[in-house]
Amino acid sequence: MSVKNDKPHLYVIPEDEADRQIALGFETHYEIDHRRIQVLPPAGGWKKVADACRDEYVPLLQKFPHAYVVMVIDFDEKDIENRRACCMQEIPDEIADRVFILGSSHRPEILRTLLQREFKAIRGYEAIGSALADDCHAGTDTYWNHIHLRHYAAERSRMEQAVKEFLFKSRAAPNPTIRDPRPHPACPDGE
Repeated sequence: MSVKNDKPHLYVIPEDEADRQIALGFETHYEIDHRRIQVLPPAGGWKKVADACRDEYVPLLQKFPHAYVVMVIDFDEKDIENRRACCMQEIPDEIADRVFILGSSHRPEILRTLLQREFKAIRGYEAIGSALADDCHAGTDTYWNHIHLRHYAAERSRMEQAVKEFLFKSRAAPNPTIRDPRPHPACPDGE
């Protein structure tokens, strides 16, 4: 599905088919507004993701102030900060706050295997994407805090702050186990 450029929207550029399937699982989550996200075909390598962002999506972001891009790459156990810097080096400063880089610290195949061992509900790449969308919607980090994903917690938080308002159909319900510290209006003493 293509997005409307006059509305806030998110383009997702995946490195490979596994990353695309994870992104599709996120996109097809029941709380995601599908009109506001577009998962693109796999670029075929992390450098090609960076090239596609620079060549095709930087001009779009410069033209449309409500557009955002997520590059989904595998860090392949390499230096995460160096790879991130390589991807961001040609992104102009004026749009850098609308470009994000996410991905497993290893290959998605390893992530899937480990998540399947830890969480019986995870059965494939799309299930990973859906679980990550659950976390974003609920404001939790059950899946995002996995050892192969937690390396970019700050980047994920930055992205959530930028896109959550338009990407999700509704706000998550408050956690019922957290007591509201304000006194109940019907109780004069706050009890």
